[in-house]
Amino acid sequence: MSTAMNIKDLTVVLNKKEVLSNINLTLNEGSFLGIVGPNGSGKTTLLRVMLGILSPSAGEVLVFGDTPQDAAWNGLFGYLPQHLNVDPDFPATATDMVLMGLHRQRKILRKVTPEDKRRAEEMLMTLGMSGHEDHLFGSLSGGQQQRVSIARALVSAPKILILDEPSTGIDVVGQDDFYHLLKGLQKSHNLTIVMVSHDIGAITAYVDEIACLNRTLHYHGSPLGALNDDVLKELYGKSMEIIMHSKMCEKCERLGPEA
Repeated sequence: MSTAMNIKDLTVVLNKKEVLSNINLTLNEGSFLGIVGPNGSGKTTLLRVMLGILSPSAGEVLVFGDTPQDAAWNGLFGYLPQHLNVDPDFPATATDMVLMGLHRQRKILRKVTPEDKRRAEEMLMTLGMSGHEDHLFGSLSGGQQQRVSIARALVSAPKILILDEPSTGIDVVGQDDFYHLLKGLQKSHNLTIVMVSHDIGAITAYVDEIACLNRTLHYHGSPLGALNDDVLKELYGKSMEIIMHSKMCEKCERLGPEA
């Protein structure tokens, strides 16, 4: 099993403030890592360093043995930001949006080929969006837009999918479907997934590892270990009652549809 990412002694200083301190983390290829922590804990900053957008103030990050910048140049990343910032009136179909994920593989000004379109439509089918290929992106629901966005991130066949709060704007039932979808993609594509989430209780059933971040790593390991009161107190500053998402669903099923 090869190492997808190795972070060693990582420190990031922004505007004279230490945002990340002494981060050490190793992630194997094909693993699903969830990164959790309170607002302002440095989660998005860590993703930006992983992607090569930010350079560390100290330490190093290697992605399959390369720098993040080289890994990005070689197309190893698929990335879904927290906010898509797409004008709802932008006249692009679902297929058009996915084709944008192939821009690095196409020469400047080269027209879209039938093969490009076939790849885009196959990825939409994989993401459960068959029949929506010609629908305007702005007309889709939040969950459907997320699926199209993941199709765009995966159409170039990256090795690592990085997602920043991907379930934002999706209801509870939709979140379950979304996490199941990610888990299936992980298995079927041997995909390494790194996902930031604010909901530690919801994601523990889906990720292989969890990293609890608040400027530094307070825990990295088995998801259930992150639910320890001592870990939560270090992470959030106080003990928290965690209601596992699966248990909430079981309760709703027992109470019936009027609950």
